[in-house]
Amino acid sequence: ARRHRPITVEYQTERSQNIIALLDTGRMMRSPVGDVEKLDYAVNAVLLLAFVAAQKGDKVGLLTFADTAQTWIAPRSGKVQFQRMLEQLYAVNGQQVEPDYNRAFAWFNTQETRRSLVLVFTDLTGSVSGEALVAQMTRLRQRHLPLLVTVADPTVQKLARQPISEASTLYQRTVAEQLLDERRTTLERMRHHGVLTLDVPADELSIGVINRYLDIKAHGMI
Repeated sequence: ARRHRPITVEYQTERSQNIIALLDTGRMMRSPVGDVEKLDYAVNAVLLLAFVAAQKGDKVGLLTFADTAQTWIAPRSGKVQFQRMLEQLYAVNGQQVEPDYNRAFAWFNTQETRRSLVLVFTDLTGSVSGEALVAQMTRLRQRHLPLLVTVADPTVQKLARQPISEASTLYQRTVAEQLLDERRTTLERMRHHGVLTLDVPADELSIGVINRYLDIKAHGMI
């Protein structure tokens, strides 16, 4: 009215979103695929994700955990945040303990309430905490968009397909098949509860994570 002419106000939907990586540094993440530990593959994937997300204008954060929550970097945007994550992840070491998903996720829920894409990098093979992981990922979905990221070990798959020539190969194949069945069952349970999953070979982990992140953004799922 003061200007004596119509005024148009345009509102733009906020595009900056929270992308948070929860990185398991426990015992099974120390297991190697070839000559490289699964943890190292995961670290590389997290760093590439942080770099790409920063280019997209998203806020990125990090929590490392094993039997308790360890390093926490609250989500922020910009190059300084990427450098902060780089410095922290450079110093990450695996630990000879089982991951405590209950403690780690409970702590995370006290730190971050804004809806986020939460990528949980962990391992399913040989874990005694599978039930806790399923429960916590399902609970996480009530507030966030959870994505379970695991590294498939081609050695286990090869052992599960090897021909049986003697007792030792029979034992190896039986154990490998059991591990793969347990892994498949856990992933199916996650999907049944609405949890996204990504299970790829180690050498495809980084590109797999980036492609899934971009797909999620393209479909407006966060």
